[in-house]
Amino acid sequence: MAISRETIEKKSFFYGVLRPYVDLVTTTYFRTSVHNYENVPKDEIIIYAPNHQNALMDALAILATVETQPVFLARADIFRKKTIEKILTFLKILPIYRIRDGKESLGNNEAIFRKTIDVLKNKNGLVILPEGTHGDKRKLKTLKKGISRIVFEAEEANGFKLNIKIIPVGLDWTHYQHFRSRLFVNFGEPIHVSEYYEAYKKNPPRGMNLLRERVASELRKYMIDIKNEEYYDMYDNIRYVYLPQMIKKLGFKNKKQPNNFYAQKAIIDHLDNFTESNPEEAKKLADTTNKYNRLLEQLHFRHWVLQKPKYSLAGIFGHFLFLLIFLPFFLYGAILNYIPYIVPVLATKKIKDPQFVSSVRLVLSLIINIIYYIPIIIISAFVLEPWWLKILVPLTLLFAGLFSFHYFIGAKKWFARLRYTFKTWFKNKDLLKLKEHYQFIIEKMDQITN
Repeated sequence: MAISRETIEKKSFFYGVLRPYVDLVTTTYFRTSVHNYENVPKDEIIIYAPNHQNALMDALAILATVETQPVFLARADIFRKKTIEKILTFLKILPIYRIRDGKESLGNNEAIFRKTIDVLKNKNGLVILPEGTHGDKRKLKTLKKGISRIVFEAEEANGFKLNIKIIPVGLDWTHYQHFRSRLFVNFGEPIHVSEYYEAYKKNPPRGMNLLRERVASELRKYMIDIKNEEYYDMYDNIRYVYLPQMIKKLGFKNKKQPNNFYAQKAIIDHLDNFTESNPEEAKKLADTTNKYNRLLEQLHFRHWVLQKPKYSLAGIFGHFLFLLIFLPFFLYGAILNYIPYIVPVLATKKIKDPQFVSSVRLVLSLIINIIYYIPIIIISAFVLEPWWLKILVPLTLLFAGLFSFHYFIGAKKWFARLRYTFKTWFKNKDLLKLKEHYQFIIEKMDQITN
């Protein structure tokens, strides 16, 4: 069945055929781990409510991790072009109109709200981004009224018999744009809307506000939420700087999810208590963290480099030998995969809103991969000899590309360790100061977290 706005809630064969490919590209672009998906009730009316920080990628993150064909609500301004509207409708995305779209357009929301009732009854899931707009900070913005309105209008129209459940979903991106950065999708416990029926019947605005506050409160549990605006940068840096130490203090054996998430939440909670009770010391820690971060950027290092006081020459040499031995494999993968990698990167150079970068890159990758890889597979089948090469090249294309990318990252890390070692030998003043700031942060956090 072709997807139109009138039938958007129905299962689509072509959508079902395309979806595994979209999910594969999404989870290849972002290394995705899922936690607590078992919290989602089966065969019930569900609304997913994720935090919103990475534009279209937030919707694709949900799509890649749920088993049904959910329908999404998104801001109407991205539907302005007819071609884009058709693509978004095929992707099961409906527009929500805001006052900035023009007062006359707000009337269109009535038809959208009626359609959401059909979606909910179909039990494939409705995805609402309750913050309304994305942001570039790891914090929960004030939720819009839309989610409460949609829920209660649907319940009221059906005699309060739908028993809708809202699933808060925390999305945590280690980096919003970088290829192969990590995505953590954290499903929360269901919120039973029935708990707010009586409050809504007595006073609709109060009932909607109570539900909205509950959604916000629950969502904060499953996402990285840095509420302190004054010291936001300090929090954002220290949650990475002190992460290995916090993981050990909590008794976790590794940095895998959800351990990483819980450790960062613990760091943020400790910093909240510290900044509130020790304002003067908080200023000193913030000042030191800012100096540390400036020197880190100046020296072109990352936090992980300082987690070891020194690196062994044997380890550096062994890493170099690995890079040398596998250089031909890197070149093979890099040459074959350079075009589909670099074209989306170049095409997004001038995008003003960085939160749209990964969304555009991924959509371009979906198109370029088909245009580029299919001809290579066909050509290799006709040109390459012997027969096993005809099979080997298509089978290794994707894996070779991923290997080459991680080889490149590994080479950068090797060079960072080498530079760090040389600067340590020659007592580089900036590095000595960086280490001093780093040690101050670690020692202070040791005190704060005891």
